[in-house]
Amino acid sequence: MLKNVLSDLKNGTSHSVEYLMSNNVEDTLSKKGIKIRKIFSPLLRMIYLTQTKYKLIREPYNTKKEDKKGKIFIINHRQADDIVLGANAVDEHAYIVFGNDKLVLETSSGLGLWANGMIALKRDNKVSRKSTYDKMKYVLENGGNIIIYSEGYWNLDDDGITDGIHASDAHNSECWLIQDINIGAIRLAKETGCPIIPTILHYDEVGEKRCYSKRGDPIYVGKDDDIFVKKDEIMDEMNTIYYNLMEKHSFYLREKLESDGISLREKWIALKKELIDACAIPSIGYELDLLDEKRIGKAKVSNPVITNEEAFKHLDEIEIKPSNAYLLSKRLSGRK
Repeated sequence: MLKNVLSDLKNGTSHSVEYLMSNNVEDTLSKKGIKIRKIFSPLLRMIYLTQTKYKLIREPYNTKKEDKKGKIFIINHRQADDIVLGANAVDEHAYIVFGNDKLVLETSSGLGLWANGMIALKRDNKVSRKSTYDKMKYVLENGGNIIIYSEGYWNLDDDGITDGIHASDAHNSECWLIQDINIGAIRLAKETGCPIIPTILHYDEVGEKRCYSKRGDPIYVGKDDDIFVKKDEIMDEMNTIYYNLMEKHSFYLREKLESDGISLREKWIALKKELIDACAIPSIGYELDLLDEKRIGKAKVSNPVITNEEAFKHLDEIEIKPSNAYLLSKRLSGRK
């Protein structure tokens, strides 16, 4: 094992933790491992803060002690920094559910995640998804916590247009603060009785790069609760926390933000490119593809949202004249 770790450190890989890809719970987790990681977690979280250019500002949260059951932290997902900042936002040890096996094995990130405690997930593999559920349950039942990014992929590039998976992309829009979340963590909370702690990371890019975080109050899922109703409740709470953080810390006049002659839209596009490009690893030919990341499916939507395509389809069927040309405005139609 030591020889393999030294080889990984030399080559910038993490093949020594390949055992974490096993679908057998007992091959990847232990009660002893959970206890040991709790001891070293504060030090590791301090090291994590050196791995990001954002200054974390954590809002106070309810410190009332809960029962001895583990907690399920559901955190919003915008960029790669979510991993190191999320671990600090929850402010206690938690195993991170991580769904990119290439980054786990082919970069040194795998060693850092292993040290913290990681549940490796192959998102397109049904056996792996079932195994991940069982592993999360094991951690919770043995006094550990879980961090999961239930949106499934970065909330950066959705625009309400059909995604090729759903009849209409009712689940997401780039104007949503929180995308539709997967229900696995909610089912887990219902089965185990463990609380869900909605946790928000709000990034502020004006001037010094900052990330404001806030832990919400525990949300319990009762045995008779409807999973989808509870999902909406959790999303509503996450949106509320997000809005409150923005209102408190990031209230800016548009004219000030565009005083350099660059529009907010242009700045947003440039920021997305910066965040995506920062994930590129030429040595292993890795580039982040948001459309590929979006392949993960979500829960069925009972009341589909009308997409931009559907709402403005009539523009293709009317005769445009000087008197109605304003209807083609990007500002009005949202068309690109």
